[in-house]
Amino acid sequence: MTQKSIAIMAAGMGSRFGGLKQTHTVVHEYAILDFSVYDAIQVGFNHLVFIVRNEILDVFEERYSKKLPKHIQIDFVIQDTKDLPKRKKPWGTGHALLSLKNTINNPFALINADDFYGREAFKLMFDALYMNARQQNYFVGYQLKNTLSDFGTVSRGECILNEKQELISIIERTDISKDNVLMPLNTIVSMNFWGFTPEIFQVTTQLFEHFLLENKDSETAEFYIPQVVDYTIKENITTYKMLETNTNWFGVTYREDEPTVKKQLLDLISEDVYPTKLW
Repeated sequence: MTQKSIAIMAAGMGSRFGGLKQTHTVVHEYAILDFSVYDAIQVGFNHLVFIVRNEILDVFEERYSKKLPKHIQIDFVIQDTKDLPKRKKPWGTGHALLSLKNTINNPFALINADDFYGREAFKLMFDALYMNARQQNYFVGYQLKNTLSDFGTVSRGECILNEKQELISIIERTDISKDNVLMPLNTIVSMNFWGFTPEIFQVTTQLFEHFLLENKDSETAEFYIPQVVDYTIKENITTYKMLETNTNWFGVTYREDEPTVKKQLLDLISEDVYPTKLW
């Protein structure tokens, strides 16, 4: 069976949330991540790769190893820091991407564990990666106004597009809040729903090595996926086609976000978009 892979970045510390929000129960016994896993399986992904920290590996193994449909292959990848300079903060989403290089050798999707993307986004990505003869990279774009929290700041990748709806540039913007929006609210942003070909790993390896040389003594510097994407665009290595979706994004960045997210998920269950029992 051909692997149709989706990787899930779940190694975060949850510092703004105040805990392990990747598996935090929001509705019934399910976290936001469980709805993404359900959507991915529904549209055809058959290989799930969870990127985790070593200290939470057992939590994810217990949660997913034996509960999902038998045809789904599951791998757990450690976002390993043993050969890196010691510090408390993770090295960022670009480092998470790099941790996949020995596990995935086919086109694959990549998402955050704590964002709700909607099934349409998964379907668009699956079709683009596996039903399209053209080998290129993709991302799902959202309007900034639909991705802000009422309770604090967020980080977003600002996307500049050409007339073909391909990325010209992406810039990581941090500390964005509803009270401090320096971009138009209809600006397209990335929520880290990417589709990559495996060639991305060679470039990411080179860029991360350079990043470490410049930041080896930093306690806070992070290596972001947009840095990799922007480099590959500027160097004409690949293109990134935007996949348009009308699905609303939502997530729990802060604990105060949870009641709104819970209501949105319960509404989708009542509309039969999701069953009461996912598996």
